[in-house]
Amino acid sequence: MSDFTLPTNIKQIGSIGDGLRIYVEDYVCTFLHQYAEAGGYGERLAFLVGRHLMIDGQPILFISGAIHGKHTEEYEGFLRFSEKSRDYAEAMLDEHFPMMEIVGWMQSQPSYGTYLNQHYASYHLRQFRKAYQVMFVLDPIERSNAFYSPDPDARTPSERMAETSGYFIYYEKNTNMHEYMLANKSIDYTASSPTLVEKTPLAFASQDDDTKTDETDSGYEGDESFTDYSRSSRYSMEPEEVIRRHQSEKARRKAPIAEQRRALNMVACLCAVLFVVTFVMGAWIVRSQDRISEMEQQIRLLNTGYRNLFTQLHAGELDADLGPFTPVFVPEDQPIPDMTDYTALPTAEPTPTSAPVSTQPPQAQATPVPESVPTTGQFQIPEAYTIQYGDSLIGISIRFFDTADMVEAIMYLNGIEDADHIVAGRTIALPRR
Repeated sequence: MSDFTLPTNIKQIGSIGDGLRIYVEDYVCTFLHQYAEAGGYGERLAFLVGRHLMIDGQPILFISGAIHGKHTEEYEGFLRFSEKSRDYAEAMLDEHFPMMEIVGWMQSQPSYGTYLNQHYASYHLRQFRKAYQVMFVLDPIERSNAFYSPDPDARTPSERMAETSGYFIYYEKNTNMHEYMLANKSIDYTASSPTLVEKTPLAFASQDDDTKTDETDSGYEGDESFTDYSRSSRYSMEPEEVIRRHQSEKARRKAPIAEQRRALNMVACLCAVLFVVTFVMGAWIVRSQDRISEMEQQIRLLNTGYRNLFTQLHAGELDADLGPFTPVFVPEDQPIPDMTDYTALPTAEPTPTSAPVSTQPPQAQATPVPESVPTTGQFQIPEAYTIQYGDSLIGISIRFFDTADMVEAIMYLNGIEDADHIVAGRTIALPRR
């Protein structure tokens, strides 16, 4: 073995101590987990195939294959390999795994963890007598596993099998395992639903009371859970068997818990969806409220503009002979006076002078307006105008030109794109006719 080299692409699981070092090919680990999961809550066995080497005085075990535990049988509530199982394994070794040997076995125990059952520990020591042959305990429900190997320094029988501190997983092209998998396509690798053996709780009775013993036996005559056990074995069970039955009962109770978790997950998802919908609706309501406030502000401005326009039109009709058209601003909270009542209009106080008061407007006595300055009637149109709060382009056009047709000319001259959007305080130029 001087030309043999250890694999370089490896991953360490746990801490590596002294003694036997175990290298497991990754494809084999995947196969064993799938095979165990396909059994649901039922146990499954398999042979481990590989080679045992001594490299620089260090014992190394390579597990590069696995063989299904076909033709296994149940004895006293535990699975074990039958003679047909071993014959099948030897045939598969010759066909798919040449130059290899059986280096151990795998025992799956769903929902038991990596607890080593003493019955299986004794079975390993009886059937796998070589020092490098190991036992691989796998729990497909809790996704845990551990290797056990014989401990020559054990002080008590219960310590004859010791758990290894760690092992290695290496990666390489495993042609032998691939060909074996193709040749055994009939094997089920799909995880099946749990099948619970225990359907009734285990009842214990005292061996000293024969009457109670008979009543207990008669009460469980039709129970299939007790058909494989004799009367004495039920009352003298090993602690491992009690643990097995307790774990089976725990697995049975896990089924409704899984359903409750699934329901809780659905409720949590529904709550998350409702939260998102509520958040979106709240954001939409806030934006709608902002738009409503903006529309209310625009309506108030429009109302103010129309009130001013209405006041100015009536004032111009009633006071056309009294002077130039003067814009009048009526606050929003002040009612519009009745323009048909001439007494409501302000009158000028008589002057103390004896000179006669002129009935002509002040502009008629002023200097004549040059012909180059446009006028509207007797009102001189200014070149610019500063927009006041409540003004509109329609009101400005009517105020200075006596018509609403000059709105487009005002917009073109001042570069205004929206007639309904003007800013108070801006000075605009008025067009010349």
